This record gives sequence, structure tokens and C-alpha cells, in this order.
Amino acid sequence: MLLRMERTYFRFLTTEDEKALFEIYSDKDAMQYRTTLPFETLEDVKIYLQQVEKENALGKKFRCGFVHRETLQLMGTAVYTLVDDTSAEIGFSIGRAFWKGGYGTEGTWGLIELIKQQHPQVKRILAVAQTANEKSVRMINRMNFSFIEEKENKSYFEYFL
Repeated sequence: MLLRMERTYFRFLTTEDEKALFEIYSDKDAMQYRTTLPFETLEDVKIYLQQVEKENALGKKFRCGFVHRETLQLMGTAVYTLVDDTSAEIGFSIGRAFWKGGYGTEGTWGLIELIKQQHPQVKRILAVAQTANEKSVRMINRMNFSFIEEKENKSYFEYFL
């Protein structure tokens, strides 16, 4: 376990997550605001997990599983990318079954805490959301991120630690 929160936790992704990842990432409606295409086969999941392992090993980008503590169900994934020495960009993909439960907010605060623990030099958190993804934009605003700009249908925000 990487970090435990009130109702959720972060952990490394494994091949045992293939079925749950396919369910989350193949939902075309749920994935409409992502920059990558939805998964079409389990082979897509295997390739994704190999890529995650490589990126995590390199240390600039880190992706982990976002898990419901009570059910142990994989809810989605969380990611951060070190932009420079003092900034990190964060992101989430959460399966439809866990929408509207406040998990995005809990996970975002948790991801910020994980970054603080693993990279104490980071002082600025960046969040990017498709502008049309109104629910994510509202959540980021409620969390007191400051709007930076809108560019190419994306809204950019920052939060200082």
C-alpha cells in the first residue's frame, strides 16, 4: 500500500487488475474526456500495464491503482508527472460505478499527499481537465485550485503547497 486515505488507498497496479482495468478503460462514455482511446481488448490492458511499469521505473511519471478500502475493488488509476524540479501534474481515471461519491476529491488530496511524501521539493500541483468535463472542472475549482488558462479545449489549474 502506497497511501491509505479515509475510504480509499493507492497501491501498485498488477496483472491481477487486468479485468477491472479493462472494465474502466473500455467504457466509451466514461472515457470520453481522456486523451487516449478506450481499450478494445485485454491485450490493450497488458500493453498498458507494461507501459506503466516502464514509466514508474523511470521515475518521472508515476501511475498507481486507486482502490476502495471496504470492497478492495479497483476504482481507477491515479497518475502524476514531474513537470520540473518543483511542479507535478496530476490526473485520475475513475470507473463509472464510483462517480458522484466524492472519491475524486478524496483521491486528489491523497495524490497530493503522496507527491509530498515522495517528492518534498514539489511545491506546485497542476491539474488539467477537458473543458467540456464540467464535473471535473467544478471539482478542481471546489478544491481551491486556481484557474490558469483554457487552451485547445483544456482547462489548466494550479495549486501551491
